[in-house]
Amino acid sequence: MTSHPHVRHRGFTLVELLIVLVVVGILAGVAIPAYRDYVVRARVSEGLGLIGPVKQAVAEYYAIHGRLPIVQNNQMSNVLAALGLPNSSDTGAASGTHVKRIWWYNNADDPAIKIRYAGGDIEDKLLRVEANFDGGAIVWRCRPAPGTAGVPVDYLPSSCRP
Repeated sequence: MTSHPHVRHRGFTLVELLIVLVVVGILAGVAIPAYRDYVVRARVSEGLGLIGPVKQAVAEYYAIHGRLPIVQNNQMSNVLAALGLPNSSDTGAASGTHVKRIWWYNNADDPAIKIRYAGGDIEDKLLRVEANFDGGAIVWRCRPAPGTAGVPVDYLPSSCRP
């Protein structure tokens, strides 16, 4: 079978295919890091989702007693027990897939819920949810622990960014 002399073969030229490959490469170069940051931010958000019982226990204790728990040495497991929370020496009040430990930092000058993360870029990084007891109401503010111990700002949910 012979081809008709006036029929053109359709297809892409090598240059057109190379241009498409360059565009796809540029898009992948931008999308992959953005996706990675998104995944880490979702892991950090897991910790914020797990602190609800700790916030509630602190608020109830403060409403009843008008102060933070008084515990010898402010040992984490004793403080959590005084708040009526689970008090494992490994996981504190809670843990999750990407959260190693959650506990209440019972310091009158700097009270906060602390979250220690597990895995990847946030391994052993800390996030603090600070409590400000303002006229009986508690205002919670999320921020990374100071220095290199804290979750990097790029991985913080928008509600925690300075």
